[in-house]
Formats: sequence, structure tokens, C-alpha cells
Amino acid sequence: MKITKIIGQTIIVVLLIIMVFFIGKVYMDNKENANIEKQRTAAIGFKKVQPGVEEIKFMQEGSYSGAGTWSVGVNTIVDGKKYSEIFREEGLMGGDELPEGNTGTKSSVKVIYSNGKEEILK
Repeated sequence: MKITKIIGQTIIVVLLIIMVFFIGKVYMDNKENANIEKQRTAAIGFKKVQPGVEEIKFMQEGSYSGAGTWSVGVNTIVDGKKYSEIFREEGLMGGDELPEGNTGTKSSVKVIYSNGKEEILK
């Protein structure tokens, strides 16, 4: 009787651990997907206004500041030169001084997201 009770309790504990693991994984996957979508939106916004963009590389996932604004660190190559920038979801927030212009980039731009996946924005 005691062995049956111990086995039953062990099975319950194992099932709880498995449930917590899967709930955590689903939460983290959803969070990553949301950040990647924000990164993509920011890259598109930057490409629309900044001329000469060749590559955009997200250095981290991105997070919300105390003011509630999502932002992320980015390294970008514009006209062959590397710049460190901060993007928000709408595009550029700040960083290194970029070449002037507001014509956008008409050519394709390589984007490397924080999860390592790559995309060519046309």
C-alpha cells in the first residue's frame, strides 16, 4: 500500500514537472515570435527612410523600457560603413549619426534577426 502511494505521488510530481516545462516553452516561443515580428517591422520602417542600407543585424531580442517603448540594439551597414543604432518598432530611435537622406533603400536588404534567422527584404 505504501509503495503504491509513493509511486502515485512520484507520477504526479513527474507530470507536474512536464506540464511546467511545456507551458514555459510555449510562453518563450510566443515571446520570441512577437519580438521577431517587431524586429521585422522595425527593419522595414528603417529601410523605407534610410538610403543605402545593405544589412541590418539585430544584436538582441528587444525589450520594453520603463516608458513602455519597445527597442532593440542593431548593427547596420549603410553605404559600406557599419553603424550601431537603436530601433523601435516604427524604425530608427537613435544611435550613430547616419548619412543624410530620406529617400529609403530601393534595393534588397539582408536582415539577420536575433534568433539567427535571415531574410532578404525586397
